[in-house]
Amino acid sequence: MPFDQTEFDAEFDERRHADFLRDRFPEFWARFGGMPDVAGKRVIDFGCGRGGMIQRLMEAGASSALGIELNESYIDFARRKVGSEWANDEGRRAEFLRADIRDISPEPADIVVSTNVMEHVMSLPDTLAAVVNACKPGGELYIGFSPLWHSPYGHHHLIASRMPWAHLPRKNRAFLDRMFDEAGNTPDSIQELGFNGATPADFRAALKGLPVDIISARRNVAGTPLKSAVMKVMLLPSMLPVIGPRLEKFVTVGLYWHLRRKN
Repeated sequence: MPFDQTEFDAEFDERRHADFLRDRFPEFWARFGGMPDVAGKRVIDFGCGRGGMIQRLMEAGASSALGIELNESYIDFARRKVGSEWANDEGRRAEFLRADIRDISPEPADIVVSTNVMEHVMSLPDTLAAVVNACKPGGELYIGFSPLWHSPYGHHHLIASRMPWAHLPRKNRAFLDRMFDEAGNTPDSIQELGFNGATPADFRAALKGLPVDIISARRNVAGTPLKSAVMKVMLLPSMLPVIGPRLEKFVTVGLYWHLRRKN
């Protein structure tokens, strides 16, 4: 039987969507102590992927939802799989838009969510400002992302190595030299592969000055208490005098911000 790429891609999308609903969705909200009440509220998911977050928030009673994503195939899947579920629900719509959030002015939301996107954003200050602007005054933002590039497995397991930080030697060439294409060419930078390489300090700088109150800003929060305890121990070197700030980027796996848009 000949290989059918279209069928393979469709089955792959279905599996990844199901994985998000089963694992990633509850893990994300566990890191914030639970999902907020979204009943009757408008929500926006920045970097919505295949629409799993929107699906669950609509099921939880959100009045309307907008997913924003750059990947065209993800948007197509989300529209078919999720958007169609509410296409005939008068007054409640789940919409998906392929766009750069900096180029649009969506109707502001009561709750803005973003899952594992910010470590891939290249124009970090401008994009983060646009995400904040997509939230109503008094609304809340839940932004969580991992793993950061300089953390032990910041390469997102694109290389088969169990050695922590194996991707960083020789100014990232240890990673880039394994990422050759069919012609044997390798990328010049991690940015070509979608990693911004930003450090915790870079993310804090991008957030500074934006019209938000920080309800919580946590590092290395896992989905279970045991994993969280282990990841908190990882942060100890970043608390050392003198060298701590220089070590922070190597031991910070993820950042989880709960913000409130200022009135």
